[in-house]
Amino acid sequence: MKGYISLVLHTHMPYVRKNGVFPVGEDWLYQVMSNTYLPLLGMLAQLEYEGLSSCLSLTLTPVLCEQLSDPYLQERFIAYLRTMSERASDDINDFEYFGDGSRKELAEAYRLDYQRKLAAFTAIDGDLLGAISSFEQLGLVETIASSATHAFLQGLADWRSVVAQVLLGIESHRRYMGVNPTGFWIPELAYRKGLENLLEAEGVRYMLIDASGLQGLNPTCPYYAGNTDVAAIARSDRAHDITWDARTGYPTDGQYMDTTKYYQSSGLHYWKVTGLNVPIKDKEIYEPYAAIRRALDHSGHFIGEVEREIEESPPCSSPPGAPPPGTRGRRKRAGGALRPKPMVLASYDTEFLGHGWHEGIYWLEVTLRSLAASKSIGVTVPSRYLDGNRPVGSVSIAETTWTAERDDSTWVNPETQWMWDELGKAQEKLFDLASRFRCEKSPETSRALAQAAREILILEASDWPFMVARNKAREYATQRFKSHVERFWSISTALESSKTDKTMALLPEIEEVDKLFTESDLECFWPR
Repeated sequence: MKGYISLVLHTHMPYVRKNGVFPVGEDWLYQVMSNTYLPLLGMLAQLEYEGLSSCLSLTLTPVLCEQLSDPYLQERFIAYLRTMSERASDDINDFEYFGDGSRKELAEAYRLDYQRKLAAFTAIDGDLLGAISSFEQLGLVETIASSATHAFLQGLADWRSVVAQVLLGIESHRRYMGVNPTGFWIPELAYRKGLENLLEAEGVRYMLIDASGLQGLNPTCPYYAGNTDVAAIARSDRAHDITWDARTGYPTDGQYMDTTKYYQSSGLHYWKVTGLNVPIKDKEIYEPYAAIRRALDHSGHFIGEVEREIEESPPCSSPPGAPPPGTRGRRKRAGGALRPKPMVLASYDTEFLGHGWHEGIYWLEVTLRSLAASKSIGVTVPSRYLDGNRPVGSVSIAETTWTAERDDSTWVNPETQWMWDELGKAQEKLFDLASRFRCEKSPETSRALAQAAREILILEASDWPFMVARNKAREYATQRFKSHVERFWSISTALESSKTDKTMALLPEIEEVDKLFTESDLECFWPR
């Protein structure tokens, strides 16, 4: 065995429950559930039946878990699947009228697909998280924790907010997955100094970082983060770019479905990419079998690139000036090799597969199946890799991110500075309110403080400044941010007025709209 590959899917959606529907809002979540999450579960069921194990890792952000477990959203998703099946039926009638046999066949496939998804979702009683948990119990996947609402941790001015995001994220993972997480996904791979100490105290074994954080060290090797037992494992730029690059990545191939163009009446996709910047009037009709063949080709290419990265990797060795493993009293894990074999960490947003790249789930399935049969590359999950491959030494990690610039400029910039200013003032006020009111025995005050904390958690999500900076649904992100600022300050004002009736009049509506972490202990915001 020359080395290993670990495929990690980062599963996250911002909080959208009762905060808009279409085109950005709840429908966004339903599309991802239909195009990605349900097909992914089907793939896992097939691979488990074939006997694969420890072949995939999944991060699950707590804010997404809160929504996937919500009965309101589960019922709405069932209605969504029925609606899309009906829209496919309408498309069948349209294409039959137009004499368009190719698109009629695709519409018939869509209708059947939505009917099957509805049957699958109801068969598991809408419990997507329970299904994932069962695959973890069977040893097929490893789940990884993340921060509560996918906060950009480098941007949070108050360390107490970082602590709250991390501790609430880990507590939520334990509650939903039923396991103590061994790994932690840092949102946006934006490492912040001191995180490793916080994670070590919670029993986390490893965290995932951007390769740039290693400052030139071999990214296929594991290292200890600072003076802790937490391993830092870096994402492979090579594996990421060949798949995801906007101009040359696999989904840009002309045979694949163009998921950016849709039939006006239904929102369904009927065209292939055809070529970059080809207008819709010149696009060719999608051909499923040609796309599947291309996905097989790209799976083979991907595995070949992983093999080359492993072969080209220098031997893992202790960083210059770092003490060798074991000299700081670290735990010596059974079977840990003194010189680990290289591992390529290939990570992608889960929603990229299926929703962004229609054929992505199939590509992943055949890739995992081929890797499981490989004699030269072992497919594994990070904790299993670390069981047999001890980190080679300690490193000081740089505060970088996954973006091309490797810095915080995508989130913290002139266009978003107002957001950080508003967030900073609200955070400061929350901690002030907590110090003044947390000792009160009034249930009304406790409810108001908890809801104020929920508004802060939503405001801290990295999604809003990202969407503004990248001009992706900028208006929606701006409106969402301002609405949560307004809700926070209305609660704050009511609390400070000492008028219980005024506070209670506000809460029910806000609690129903921003209904997350209702079962969590929000004391992490104001530790005693």
